[in-house]
Amino acid sequence: MKLSEAGERALVELARKICRRGPQVRIGIGDDAAAVDIDGGCLVATTDMLVASRHFPPRTTPEQMGRRAVVVNLSDLAAMGAEPLGLVFSVGLPRRLEVKFVERLVRGMDVAAREHGTHVVGGDLDESEEVVISGAAFGVASRRELLTRSGARAGDLIAVTGRLGAAAAGLKLLLKRLPAKGYRALVRAQLEPRARVPEGRVLAWSGFVTSAIDVTDGLAANLWQLARESKVKLIIERERLPEHPLVRRFAARHGFRVVDFVLFGGEDFELLFTVRPRGWEKVRRALKRVGTTATPIGRAASGRGVFVQRNKKIQVLPDRGYEHFR
Repeated sequence: MKLSEAGERALVELARKICRRGPQVRIGIGDDAAAVDIDGGCLVATTDMLVASRHFPPRTTPEQMGRRAVVVNLSDLAAMGAEPLGLVFSVGLPRRLEVKFVERLVRGMDVAAREHGTHVVGGDLDESEEVVISGAAFGVASRRELLTRSGARAGDLIAVTGRLGAAAAGLKLLLKRLPAKGYRALVRAQLEPRARVPEGRVLAWSGFVTSAIDVTDGLAANLWQLARESKVKLIIERERLPEHPLVRRFAARHGFRVVDFVLFGGEDFELLFTVRPRGWEKVRRALKRVGTTATPIGRAASGRGVFVQRNKKIQVLPDRGYEHFR
């Protein structure tokens, strides 16, 4: 079987079966980040790789490349409810690049890290055929606060922070080289994302959030990941999904489907989570205090799978989104 037939998720499961879980490993392969027990708490660590030809659309500046490299890693820590301690990067660079490019790239990393309350603390440089950035972030969380993909239970509310679809619409605009006038917020969402680090801490502190994941592969794919890991059925209401206000206008103007951006597009870096109903108002107010809205979009129930309800009709939501090798 070739990688194009297996896909990224099957390879993750393969690694999960092969790699033995050590006695201090609280969360291993398969979640947003790994967690290892240390001194009464957990060290939380994650890694992510960006390859220029695959991950950076046209018009991406070196500063924006550096920012994305930081955000993709910190977003994983946010989904676990961890407080970041630092980041390290291994960067492959073609020898034809100007030194100024590297300076701008590293400045983008530094600015983004400090905006999120942490720092770049080390790394490695090597020569490569194209720009490759492999980053790792590490943070801490108490064992009680640690959020995972596997804690959702029947009766929980399903909720998501912020608005959805902007990054995917921005990517479409850039790839199709469409006019950006009036849609610069969509382009910014794609090229200058932010990780929901304070929001992740709020969810972890609340005591009512039962599971979480960051929305990177697309809301539909991430819902399926939560459902599989938690062994529950998730039912969302299409009318309640919080669309970015520009997405519908952009889609209508250029003949795209809104659902492709909101449900299947990905890279929003919002947090999708489940919460006990009695704690919803507390969680909503706590998120509001850090400047973020959250929207309940459905419920968890006994069973398996992910379903979408619209106009009183319920149907299976396709497990579709971004997946490497496919």
